[in-house]
Amino acid sequence: MVAHPEPSLSVPLPKAQPAQAGHEAWLSARELDILTAVAEAAIPPGAFLEGAGRKTAEATVRYLSDIPRDAIRVFQAALWAVELSTVPTKRRPFSALAPEERLSALERFEQSRLLPIREVLRVLLTPLKAMHFDRPEMFRHVGCRYELETVRDENPRWLARVTDGRDVSADLDLECEVVVVGTGAGGAAAAYELASRGRAVLLLEEGHYHRRSSFNGRPSRAYRDLYRDKGMTVALGGNVNIPVWAGRAVGGSTVINSGTCYRAPARTFAYWRDHHGLPGDFSPEGLGPYYERVEAMLGVAPASPLHLGKIAGIIARGAEHLGLHHHALNRNAPDCDGQGICCFGCPTGAKRSTDVSYVPAALSKGAELVTAARVDFVDIVAGRARGVTATLGAERRDGRAPRLRVRADAVVVAGGTLMTPLLLRRSGACLSSGMLGKNLSIHPASKVMALFDDRVDQWNGIPQGYSIDQFAEEGLLFEGGSLPFDVAALGVPWSGPRYVELMEKYPYLATFGFMIQDHSRGEVRAGPGGRPLPLYRMNGRDTRLLQRGVEILCEVFQAAGARRVLPFVAGHDEVSSKQALDRLRSSRIQPGDIEVTAYHPLGTCRIGTNPARSCLGPDHEAHDVAGLYVCDGSAIPSSLGVNPQMTIMAMALRAAEILHQRLG
Repeated sequence: MVAHPEPSLSVPLPKAQPAQAGHEAWLSARELDILTAVAEAAIPPGAFLEGAGRKTAEATVRYLSDIPRDAIRVFQAALWAVELSTVPTKRRPFSALAPEERLSALERFEQSRLLPIREVLRVLLTPLKAMHFDRPEMFRHVGCRYELETVRDENPRWLARVTDGRDVSADLDLECEVVVVGTGAGGAAAAYELASRGRAVLLLEEGHYHRRSSFNGRPSRAYRDLYRDKGMTVALGGNVNIPVWAGRAVGGSTVINSGTCYRAPARTFAYWRDHHGLPGDFSPEGLGPYYERVEAMLGVAPASPLHLGKIAGIIARGAEHLGLHHHALNRNAPDCDGQGICCFGCPTGAKRSTDVSYVPAALSKGAELVTAARVDFVDIVAGRARGVTATLGAERRDGRAPRLRVRADAVVVAGGTLMTPLLLRRSGACLSSGMLGKNLSIHPASKVMALFDDRVDQWNGIPQGYSIDQFAEEGLLFEGGSLPFDVAALGVPWSGPRYVELMEKYPYLATFGFMIQDHSRGEVRAGPGGRPLPLYRMNGRDTRLLQRGVEILCEVFQAAGARRVLPFVAGHDEVSSKQALDRLRSSRIQPGDIEVTAYHPLGTCRIGTNPARSCLGPDHEAHDVAGLYVCDGSAIPSSLGVNPQMTIMAMALRAAEILHQRLG
């Protein structure tokens, strides 16, 4: 590799902006008054929790001050929809109503069976709730910790091989054998494998290298620094809108996942061989050696009973009563001490996300890394990938945007399922089949909460450490999902006194979740500003499976002795008795009736043997561009049915071996 500049590892954290920074008065004074009225009605004072008002509204404006213009317009439209909703019946706008009338108006939105009407309220209340509960005094009221003390970062020698793109002032030209775009599960594993075999590897990452000192356990800070678009990416589908979470930092989504480690099930590999023509090494036996290497690198082992928290005992008790198989999950955190904030960056480095495993290992083997490098194009010459062109330090305050040009013998794209198809389309690659961006699966997930007589203190312990896998062959996998106080506040889709009353009982709340192996499919398009726009419509089969998951969890919590069971399904907010559970089972739930999120987007640049039905060959090389490889979740042919990070890594190691052999 040549023309390497002096490295700079200074990664200043962005400061909170004033309410009008970036967007001139993006909410008018009238709109701020409306938002204040919504906050007052949605989050009134409780027995000891303070109610929301002007302070919460202003904090929300500050937090959203740098969101894109199209998102601002959506927020403003929701605001005015609430404000004008009462004019036909009350002859006065929402903000001019008495408090009890405002609450009634919000309840009509909240309890509507029409998804678009409920979504209007969700757009407003999600950031309001986040900002209202993101205060130390709120955490003290319920007896839990607000944030961690800042730790001191170490200064290992491999950091000299990292360049912060924000500190580069001039255009830069580099050469290497393989340039790897992205440092998540696939890119980091591929880079390590190639570097360990003596290849000159350059890693490029759009985000920044956040060290342990950045991880203080605050979700609002993590959403800003570690998540793509502040965690506001939503898969739109008409019958359901699903938040899809993805990381944007060195380590990608491995930095913000819960550390759960599964090998893909045999039935999934069989489906790939039967429907996509993949060779026999796509099997538990064929990928077994690669999984073993991943497990060794990540220190995969069952979660320690010391840090499972009380939720594990609750689920074990209910599952045992019902005769269901249950166990501690395998995780990549051998030194976990149960901080319970895995999804916001591990402050101890115990979770071996790629920023503390594969990336440092690759750098120690001679690879180099440039951060704050947004790759604009893969450079293709005469049908072969010859490098990439990137913009450095896109967030620079002086407005300068130096260009990085990398010449390479091969290009590995690993930007993730949402971003990879956008980059390849801009580059004119992987277009021959018409499949680029298609075949999106997301592993839809939901949860159930339950209120117990004894304290649960769900903030203590691993957030996802226990499982019920009795129904895994049906594509239904239950995994622990305990939530910090302010995140739990977002997970309760209520407003008014009953919402605050429940939040004051947070120490007695338990949360558990599940995901389904989806058969629904969507696509990723380029949205406003070039951001990913996922489209995904849930089919009836997956809706029934989601409903079954909710029903099973309600039964488990009932069997465990819960006082109240809260699935938050439209028309079935509470299922605390056998009769209520029977009513839920006899109902036909629509996709938008269930609170759904997604964490594992896959499949938008899938591998296969038929160039008319896939973008890549089984070797991960593009069908229509030589020397271009894709090693991330977008290459996975279908929904896995389990958490995907280990499979992405194992397949990336295999692909890197093939690429190494071809480079000669």
